[in-house]
Amino acid sequence: MIDVNGLIFTYPGAKAPAIKDLDFSVESGEIFGFLGPNGAGKSTTQKVLTGLLRDYQGSVNVLGRDSRAWGSDLYEQVG
Repeated sequence: MIDVNGLIFTYPGAKAPAIKDLDFSVESGEIFGFLGPNGAGKSTTQKVLTGLLRDYQGSVNVLGRDSRAWGSDLYEQVG
């Protein structure tokens, strides 16, 4: 399960956030994707979900754990 609430991410030095107030959830077994034009924040959102970007505001939980707390054990569960 993925649960994102109020996600805001701004790259260092940027004037505006790359992601602003994003909310969504994905239940176990659901298939989902990100669609949007260049610069919409698709890749940035994926990097936050996988723990590659950790300096964000809001909450991002994957399998009930904050994405900032990811370790190798969680990567194995997600596949």
